[in-house]
Parts: sequence; C-alpha cells; structure tokens
Amino acid sequence: MDAPLISSKLARLARFAAIGSGLLLLASAGLMTAEILMRRLFHHSLVGVDELAGYAFAVAMAWGFAQALFMRAHIRVDLVYLRLPSRLQRCLDVLALAAFAGIIGIVVTHAWGTLAESLRLEARASTPLATPLWMPQAAWLAGLIFFLVCLIALLFDLVRALARGDWDLAADLGASESASRRI
Repeated sequence: MDAPLISSKLARLARFAAIGSGLLLLASAGLMTAEILMRRLFHHSLVGVDELAGYAFAVAMAWGFAQALFMRAHIRVDLVYLRLPSRLQRCLDVLALAAFAGIIGIVVTHAWGTLAESLRLEARASTPLATPLWMPQAAWLAGLIFFLVCLIALLFDLVRALARGDWDLAADLGASESASRRI
C-alpha cells in the first residue's frame, strides 16, 4: 500500500492560506480606498493605513508562497530542461527543490533573528501607530516557515517517488508547469 503524499495534505492547507492572504489583501485595499475617500471628501486621514498595508502585503506574500509552489507558479527557466532525458529532469527537480529549500531556510533563519531581536528590544515601529514589530514579523515568519515545510514535504515526496521507481508521480511532483504541459 502506497503511503499518502505529505505534500498533498499541505497543498490543501496552502490553498486556505492563499485564500486568507487574498482576503487580507482585499481588506488592505478596502482600507486604502477608505483612506483616499476620507482624505478627498472630508480632509481627514486615517493614520497608519500605509503601515498596515505594508504589513499585510508582507504577510500575504509569505503565506501565498506555498500555493504558488503547489501550482508551479514560481519562475523556472526550462530552455535546457525540456530537452533533457526524463531521468535527468527528475535529478534536476530534486536539485532545484533542495536548493530552493536551502535558500528559504536561510531566509527563515534571518527572519527568526529579526523577530528575536524585535522581541528582545521590545521594538516598535517609528510611526504614529507605534506597532510592536513582533506582531507582523511573527505572522510573516510563520508564513515563511509554512513555505519551507511545504518545500521539504514536496522534496521528500519526490525523492520517495523516485526511490520507488514511480517516474510518472515524480514527474508530476517535480516538473515545472511548462514541462508538465509537454508531458
């Protein structure tokens, strides 16, 4: 009996995270629209809208990365890849996912350091809202960690499929969108 794919379970969570990210961006856009209308019509500004929108954008992007991964929406250059034998393509898929996970691991490490420093210093934004910086940073870091977990799970599922000799599943898991359309 084949073990279920870890990445497929995470893909469902990533979809909900992407929906939440989209709703966060819509709320941010609504707040910015209200800010513009208030300034134009009532000559009154909502304080901190730009700051909150910036936090919302960073958090939404971090939480949306995993959905982009599962939809194969990240940029890959397939000029040479598509001309290679499928076994070599699968090796490159493993290498690409491992490198991507390594890079995101470095980003997560630095984001963790940023959050730890903000907590240690009890840092606040130097804006009228004086937002405690740990709040948006924690949400941002959580999204990055979720993305890293998804990358590692997808890599694990890909390597497991290759170890079992399931080349079709490996192609589905690792191939880029342009490559999967050609397969």
